[in-house]
Amino acid sequence: MLEIQKVELDIKETEKSIIRLQKQAEELTAGMEELKKKREELIKRRERLRAEIKKHREKIEECEEGIRKSQERLNLVKKAEEYKALLREKARYEDCVIKLSESLENLKKELEGLEKSDEEKRLLKKMEELEEELSDIRYSISRLGGRLGELKKSLEDLISKTEDSLLAEYERLKKKYGLPFILPLDAYGACPSCGTKLPSALYSKVIKGEVVSCPSCGRLLYYEAQA
Repeated sequence: MLEIQKVELDIKETEKSIIRLQKQAEELTAGMEELKKKREELIKRRERLRAEIKKHREKIEECEEGIRKSQERLNLVKKAEEYKALLREKARYEDCVIKLSESLENLKKELEGLEKSDEEKRLLKKMEELEEELSDIRYSISRLGGRLGELKKSLEDLISKTEDSLLAEYERLKKKYGLPFILPLDAYGACPSCGTKLPSALYSKVIKGEVVSCPSCGRLLYYEAQA
């Protein structure tokens, strides 16, 4: 029964380790997705700035063309009212050029700042670090998965070689106490679960290699030589 318990405990610990690592892998994956999202937003921001810069330049060209045409018409006009109207039209185009030029300079500075920034490099480096860490965790999960398969096979072999009556008793005690219910006597000759010190007669039996029940909690106790 002790061997079965040891294997079952190993299985439980291995399963816990796998679950813990899987949770870490999920957290790392979520972290990588967040970093990817930030990088994509950074790239889109640069693309939007380039598009805005292009639009501004095109609009400035249109306004400059408007100024040129207005000036040509001013040179030909003879009526005062038409002359004043053309002056206002030319002024609107000139104002357009001034405002767009200022906005264009701001956009160019913003784009230049983004292009010189190390933010994307930092994001890429962090993503590489997370990817490496994730790779290590996946390897550990795979290794533990193989170990878990071996332990389950060992448990099957032990169960197949154990008498039905012992298996029934094992399951009864496991259901009653949980694992582990077979425990090594502590250095003070007491049950490590409830702390009850064994009477001399029971202690002698345990020392001789017998397995006894704790008179207080009922768990099985055995002697294990101290290292």
